[in-house]
Amino acid sequence: MEVMLPLLWITTTILVLIGLNALYVAAEFATVASRKTLVMQMADEGHAMARLLLPIMQDSKALDRYVAACQIGITISSLVLGAYGQNVLAASLTEPLTAVSPDYGPFSAEALATILVLITITGLQVILGELLPKSIAIQYPEQVATRLAVPMRISLAILSPLIWLFNGSGILILRLLGYDTNHSHAHLHSTQELEILVTESHESGLLDADERQMLRNAFRLRELSARQVMVHRTKMVAMPNTISLEGLLQRAIATGKSRIPLYEGSIDNIVGFVHIKDVFRLRLRGGVDLREVQRPVVHVPEALLALEVWATLKRQQQYMAIVFDEFGGTAGLITLEDLIEEIFGELQDESDNEKAIMYVGKHGRRRLRGDLLVSDVNEYLGLDLPLDMDTLGGLVMSELGRPANVGDQVTIGQTTLLVEEMDDLAVSEVALADPRLVDKQVQVSEWEGRPYAQ
Repeated sequence: MEVMLPLLWITTTILVLIGLNALYVAAEFATVASRKTLVMQMADEGHAMARLLLPIMQDSKALDRYVAACQIGITISSLVLGAYGQNVLAASLTEPLTAVSPDYGPFSAEALATILVLITITGLQVILGELLPKSIAIQYPEQVATRLAVPMRISLAILSPLIWLFNGSGILILRLLGYDTNHSHAHLHSTQELEILVTESHESGLLDADERQMLRNAFRLRELSARQVMVHRTKMVAMPNTISLEGLLQRAIATGKSRIPLYEGSIDNIVGFVHIKDVFRLRLRGGVDLREVQRPVVHVPEALLALEVWATLKRQQQYMAIVFDEFGGTAGLITLEDLIEEIFGELQDESDNEKAIMYVGKHGRRRLRGDLLVSDVNEYLGLDLPLDMDTLGGLVMSELGRPANVGDQVTIGQTTLLVEEMDDLAVSEVALADPRLVDKQVQVSEWEGRPYAQ
């Protein structure tokens, strides 16, 4: 009669194999789910295991080898567990089953033992070797990944020949099928993915509404052009370069502007600008010719992206740029403050007297500034106004087909726009009504961090 292996030895062997499987499952899920930035922070703080793990996470090829080692480890431990259970545990159970039920023949007892072993080992493998380590790894990815860094380094060294063979074979097959095997960007996040991460972080309480909105605005800035951010030429404060020093000072004090563009002949020919502090210095030393303190001005095309305008101003160490249109005329003016406000919202100081971006007027209508971008209105109010024109005021006049007057009204789909105020020929304020907005509340932070007056 075959001597039965001690039950304790059999159980220990099975648990060790399941433990190995659990280790590789946890290592794979934890490393893939870990945030590289957090591991970098842990490494900077002196965490030895994080320093061991970080090079793998920073190199896409090393990460692929790491995952391959996990997959090979899972496969080998599962195969060995199945073979061991079949050949040792099932064989050990056959004789007791035959003794308990003499009616069973050797073949029937062996078949029953095989089924019992299959059910038992499969259950233990799925629960202890797959589901449990996966759940722990996903819930605590950085902690698990760093704690398993040493055993995984050992596994990488032991399994390196198999990793080279299987990984190389897989890459060769992919190339034969015409797939790109360059994974240099496979583990990076696109802008859209980053926006999703920001939203998820806000929903989980890691970011407040203002922080979320600032990050969203930063992503959005890359899509805006100078024309969409600039101060239009009709709102610019510019002077002829022939103006007297006293006349310029009076105008600067009246408008609260510290930088005044100067033009020759017409505003379409901006030749430079003066800073008010230079003008005061000129006055103190008895000078009268503004050309002595005139500074060169940066010119940028209206189609230039806002981020490129930022880079241009930073490179040339300038605060302000003149935006020109396709015909070479002055379209407007853009400053670093305008670009910063696209991220942080309106920056009001003692010289600013702009109205609130939006407030609720009579009959529950939302009253909005006419210079708001239509794309912003659509995004923050959930509307679908056409984007043929940049601003809300421009959209109203486009729909009217003529200069607007106070009281003019246009209806676009379910949205009604009523002209409330004019600034010469420009629409300065619009009342907006839409049945879809009856129960919609817009928080302060949801409108680019700008004022929302009740």
